[in-house]
Amino acid sequence: MQRQITEMRDYMDKVRRTLAMIGVIVIVICAILTLIFALLTNFGVGDFSNAWKASAWCMVVIPAFIYAMLLIYRILNGRGTK
Repeated sequence: MQRQITEMRDYMDKVRRTLAMIGVIVIVICAILTLIFALLTNFGVGDFSNAWKASAWCMVVIPAFIYAMLLIYRILNGRGTK
């Protein structure tokens, strides 16, 4: 029984690490796209102002959304209370 619990914890740790890495990759891609869209708009290549705004918005909203989901999860499970 104890072995199964340990295996499940190891599996969940791998899942958490994978999801965290995916989150970091998404945020880095958003940062790079924001920079590219801003540079393309400033150099007159085209009108990427809407794409720049959307990418900048994602840079703020995605981490805030993830933080809010984690906060709600902790509150519902009773963690974080002393």
